[in-house]
Amino acid sequence: MTTKLLIADSHYLVRQGLHAIFDAHQGFEVVGETEHLERLVDLIGDKQPDVVIIGLNIQGISAVEVIEEIRNQFPDKRILVLDTNEDTSEIIQILRLGVHSYILKQCDHQEILDAVQSIMAGKNFFCSNVIKLNKNQFRRDDTGAESATIRLSERELQILELISQGLTNKEIADRTFISTHTVASHRKNLMKKFGAKNNVDLVISAIKENFIAF
Repeated sequence: MTTKLLIADSHYLVRQGLHAIFDAHQGFEVVGETEHLERLVDLIGDKQPDVVIIGLNIQGISAVEVIEEIRNQFPDKRILVLDTNEDTSEIIQILRLGVHSYILKQCDHQEILDAVQSIMAGKNFFCSNVIKLNKNQFRRDDTGAESATIRLSERELQILELISQGLTNKEIADRTFISTHTVASHRKNLMKKFGAKNNVDLVISAIKENFIAF
């Protein structure tokens, strides 16, 4: 099955570079591109891509507003954000919108391919550079002490770690030898404890509270 991609980035060379990466591998098709975020929502409706790749370097209209509109109008579309900014606070702001992947442009081409394949499989993907940035920003001390307000059981810690790896309930159940219903209950409880709205929010909060170390 071919994965259809739509690319939005203001740099011609970036768009061509992404074209070259996907054209060199079977199973991918770039169905459209634009250098203007203002056109992106209309293009999604016209081209119906599976994955939308958005470069945050585009000037003008707010990328946050565009991503929110895409999430509202096309909730089934996967969103991969491509950026040069290493500001962790901005990364977190974008991830909280519910994007499926965040890649820094200094990540290698294999991570871009891995990101698309992962999010098409229903998993979130952060490139290694994003993970390192979050790790350095959120680690509060060298003791690994857990949050003073959040308490997790050993099983919850295990489930949380597997969620951070992008595993589904069934995959977690297979690894931990418990039912998918029990995994779903643990996931729901973890969301509640961390005040998370989705899996990305949960992982970010867990990193911030030093429960997950990458």
